[in-house]
Amino acid sequence: MDQGARIRKNIKYAVAGELLLAALKFISRRVFVLMLGREYLGLNGLFTDVLSMLSLAELGFSVSITYSLYRPVAQGDTELIKSLIRLYRRVYWTVGLVVLAVGLSLTPFLRFFVKEMPRDIPHIPLIYVLNLANASVSYFFAYKSTLLFVHQKKYVETAIRAGVSLAATGAQIGVLVLTRNYLYYLFLAIAATVVQNAAVSWNADRLYPYLREKDVRPLPAEVLTELRRNVRAMLLHRIGAVAVFNTDNLLISKFVGVAAAGLYSNYMMIRGFLNILVSALFDAITPALGNLTATQPEEHGRTAFRRLNFFSAWLFGWMSICLFCLYDPFIDIWLGQGYLLSRPAVLLIVLNFYVNSMRIPVNNTKSVLGLFWDDRYKSILEAVFNLVLSVLLARRWGVAGILTGTLISTLAFPFWCEPLVLHRRGLRISPWTYFAGYGAHLAVTAAAGGLTWLLCRPAGGGFGWFLWRCLLCVLVPNGVYLIVYRKTEELTFFKREGRTVLKRLLQGPDACGGPTE
Repeated sequence: MDQGARIRKNIKYAVAGELLLAALKFISRRVFVLMLGREYLGLNGLFTDVLSMLSLAELGFSVSITYSLYRPVAQGDTELIKSLIRLYRRVYWTVGLVVLAVGLSLTPFLRFFVKEMPRDIPHIPLIYVLNLANASVSYFFAYKSTLLFVHQKKYVETAIRAGVSLAATGAQIGVLVLTRNYLYYLFLAIAATVVQNAAVSWNADRLYPYLREKDVRPLPAEVLTELRRNVRAMLLHRIGAVAVFNTDNLLISKFVGVAAAGLYSNYMMIRGFLNILVSALFDAITPALGNLTATQPEEHGRTAFRRLNFFSAWLFGWMSICLFCLYDPFIDIWLGQGYLLSRPAVLLIVLNFYVNSMRIPVNNTKSVLGLFWDDRYKSILEAVFNLVLSVLLARRWGVAGILTGTLISTLAFPFWCEPLVLHRRGLRISPWTYFAGYGAHLAVTAAAGGLTWLLCRPAGGGFGWFLWRCLLCVLVPNGVYLIVYRKTEELTFFKREGRTVLKRLLQGPDACGGPTE
């Protein structure tokens, strides 16, 4: 299977798998709310964020090891791959044990994270420990999935995850309906995590038998030195990421209440689905970008980034417009009026989604180029600024204040710092064309979004009007983008590639790069 065929297969599996999982999650969340209520939602979101903070123990090792694998995979250097994977395994087993130990030590201090502990929820410490077990166990096998990713076979993991999730979610819905017992729900989640990781590990061993070989050489000194340097830099990046992306639920629980955190978690579930879908899409593309930068001249990398950034601006702009126009109508149909946030809070969720999503092409390109070091302190400054500002604003504006703090901290630091490093150190071109393009894309998106919102406003409630809004959100923004970008090189490229893919699909499997794997 050639590289193009692998990318298409990864994207196909990613889209199909994530759509299936999203449908399951929305059904499961509906049953969850009906059976348990919003305080359980808030508690679940709170513990998820607490445990995400413990992921700092990972030290950014996965990103660093992924970068180190691109070149040996492209060159077929199995000995170096074996050495890197062995180190990865040792580190991740240690991380899993550290997360478990530190997480257990936090159990007596759970009351610190909430404004008021829910009185109607029994066994809260046990609920936390079960969530902790689920988070910890994933580290013991996850290292092998990185090799599938670098080999552009992410579709293997996607298929496994979709199958296991289908069975687990069905079982969880059945348990909630029959027993209303959240503990049984969590036990099933742990079982699903174990089965999923074991299946991924087995398939990696099957595809790459050398992983089972015992004769593994020590890592070359120069590789180990570079890896240590990248890990030190990525630790700082991880601290910043956790402080920005995994503290909003904590702060809402602490300063507003667990019930408010439950409402917020529903919006974040929808946004999270889009994030997962986008991540799966970019996970299908990024290994090819890594291979390109490892084997081709710099100019190829510049062209690839320019096209990737154009695609991202279109995709994330359209998604943001859809979120703003459809968030509340969807939640109203899905859960009811009582689960809606204020409009300012919704707008801030959408703005945070857009700004942070637009960082993806920049950061993915930085990762494949190994640019971890130059902006390492940016993340610490962002984390401190975000936490201080969010706490101050939370006391005045509640949920909207916390989200405002997150947005301002992102604009103050990574918004300009990350593209600056990428263009000066990686692409070796002026960054100002990027910022000018960003402003132009944002202006077009704002105009398209305003027009779509004006057309959606007269629509009433109910499922029929929701479908009408969906139609407007598909036609209006994309129509505006087509008109504005019709003569650009990037759109011409994607039109040509789209026609090629469609032709191959119509011609059958033989046209897609040979037999499937």
